[in-house]
Amino acid sequence: MGKILLSILLVFALANGALGEAPKKVTLATLTDFAPYCFAKDKAVFIPVEHIPPGSDSLQLQGYSWDVVRESFHAMGYIVRLLVVPWERGTHYLANGKVDFVFPANKTVEREKKDYVFSEEYVDQIETVIYMQRDENFAWRGLDSLDGLSIGFVRGWAYGKHWEGADRIVKESTDSILQGFEMLGKGRLFGFAGYKRPYDHVLKTTGQTHLYKIVGQFDTIDEFLMGRRADGDNRQLLQAFDEGKRKIRENGILQQIEEKWQQ
Repeated sequence: MGKILLSILLVFALANGALGEAPKKVTLATLTDFAPYCFAKDKAVFIPVEHIPPGSDSLQLQGYSWDVVRESFHAMGYIVRLLVVPWERGTHYLANGKVDFVFPANKTVEREKKDYVFSEEYVDQIETVIYMQRDENFAWRGLDSLDGLSIGFVRGWAYGKHWEGADRIVKESTDSILQGFEMLGKGRLFGFAGYKRPYDHVLKTTGQTHLYKIVGQFDTIDEFLMGRRADGDNRQLLQAFDEGKRKIRENGILQQIEEKWQQ
């Protein structure tokens, strides 16, 4: 009799969700040298993998893009499993199925050819610009005015389809934003293609703002979550992010994030 009663109680418990469902999780990778979008907190200690449930935040990462992605998934009840790594390693993890998505990523011809999928809602928007030495006398007429000139860019970063199509520019890769400005300052580059706010942040924090100037903007780009088309669960996770982003737009959280990070 006791066993029968226990079985009945177990059935009712399962029917009413008393045992609880398995927690919803999403695994993300992002970078830390992309202020004010994704960058390290002051005096943060590196944590290989963080598990961040709704209502909590990363101990090491901060930024506009991180706040948008975290709050969007938390609004849908997801635990975020976070890996903070260099961008190229993050895309390697994505290709090998170690993470569900990397962010923030913009759509390029190359990425779409590789069967990557993107969220409908964007994570952030960036302005792509060209920097030159402060005393350079240059007449900007768009990317065409850079034909035949040596222009740097950070390896692994995407600068949009206009940049991809500018095949008459001599494009020189650099390992970092700081290295690119060093090469520009030494005359090894004529110009440096960049994301305005992150690059300006590096110049400000290193005291080099007075050395360089922006000669022109060549694109404004939306950035998204990026995942592999081959991963069957991605559609559901992307829909969760999109719905979560709409929720935080409606409830005012997105506005709070924008006010927090506006300059």
